Amino acid sequence: MTDPVSLNAPVMLCGQELVEPQLVVLNSGQAVVFSRSHAGQSGANEDALGVFEDADEKICLAVADGVGGLPRGLEAATLVISLLAEASLSKETFLKSRIQSANQTLLAQLPNSATTVSVTEIADSTLINCHAGDSTTLVVGQRGRIKLKTQAHSPVGIKEANGLDEKEALFHPQRHLLNNMMGDPALWLEKQDTLELASRDTVLLGTDGLWDNLFLSEIVELIRVGELFASAQKLAETVIQRMNHPVTGLPSKPDDVTFILYRPSVNNEADTTTED
Repeated sequence: MTDPVSLNAPVMLCGQELVEPQLVVLNSGQAVVFSRSHAGQSGANEDALGVFEDADEKICLAVADGVGGLPRGLEAATLVISLLAEASLSKETFLKSRIQSANQTLLAQLPNSATTVSVTEIADSTLINCHAGDSTTLVVGQRGRIKLKTQAHSPVGIKEANGLDEKEALFHPQRHLLNNMMGDPALWLEKQDTLELASRDTVLLGTDGLWDNLFLSEIVELIRVGELFASAQKLAETVIQRMNHPVTGLPSKPDDVTFILYRPSVNNEADTTTED
């Protein structure tokens, strides 16, 4: 394994072409980030991410995916992440209000553009999440129990929530469609109930380039336990391999891919006595 590149929070990566994941140095917990276009070509990536930490060690994690087919997707994703960065130190407004305010700015500054967003805040081991679109947040325990998975705001996402088989959903011809996004005056935000994190839970935020190419069980197994950077490396390698070398019966959709992995504990060893 190569020595990872370390970044100091705050971190914003917009339209980046990373060769491999990079560590983010935090006072509270540990994070690893990754972002690249589907072909690894400069200028093609319309994804953005942010990792922020305030003086009270409150963590804010965010991913955004500029909506294809509309103009200035990367600019939209970048603007939203930058606005969240500016607001991450705010103690005056709730997360949902900050995202709604960012949407008003997006509508004013970049009309007719749009982006998905998923934002997680973690303070004193308590997690909250807001999202719009199909960028997804997942929380798993070290034994693989899924504690949180957000639902994609899309026609197929709604069908899957109502019983559509995961494999059928991954191969559905309308999987690329969205019915909610930032940049829409009718934006609505889904906020998850607060979740208490165990020290070795793993939090994953990713754009659809990740979720469209791997089964959920594959993702869980790759991230649930072990050294976080090694998990991020394997996750990045697996999703790129799946996109570049399709296999019959397995999902494969070329796309930009961006993700953040976060864990409250910096201890990387599995502890079979720790509750999920």
